Amino acid sequence: MRGRDLLRRGALGVLLLLAGAADSAAEPRLLAGELDADGLARRIAREKGRVVLVNFWATWCVPCREEFPSLARLQRTHAARGLSVLGVSTDLARDMPAVEKFLAEHRPPFPNYRKKSEGDDQDFIEAMDPKWGGELPFSVLYGRDGKKAKVLSGQHSYAEFEREVVELLK
Repeated sequence: MRGRDLLRRGALGVLLLLAGAADSAAEPRLLAGELDADGLARRIAREKGRVVLVNFWATWCVPCREEFPSLARLQRTHAARGLSVLGVSTDLARDMPAVEKFLAEHRPPFPNYRKKSEGDDQDFIEAMDPKWGGELPFSVLYGRDGKKAKVLSGQHSYAEFEREVVELLK
């Protein structure tokens, strides 16, 4: 009897483990993590050989929310040609429920990160682009060589993004 009990408990444990894995797979993590300027530079470097569009946004920023679907469409349309879109939320830590809700509603086909709360915001801004005044939305395009190719400040349409991306994908 003891062997059967152990076997049943082991089988039950495996089933519970699998059920837990299924639950976590059903609810994917919407934010891929936190990044500071160095972490973002390393993340962009991993995409070398691809065109990378990094978009800085926030849930409180109406133009950011309006252009977000264009970024998702851009990723879906041009991923196979070598485009990687990366989103970086600049929302404060206390606003993460709003970020999670926004991402759950939009289900973007690209990873989104949160700017680390630690550190000086101005240092982060200057590391991204010394001419960036901190306005949102703000996007930076990197060529296949990993070097910054273009800065897009303010809200842009799908057609504007596509024109810039297609030029770099050639």
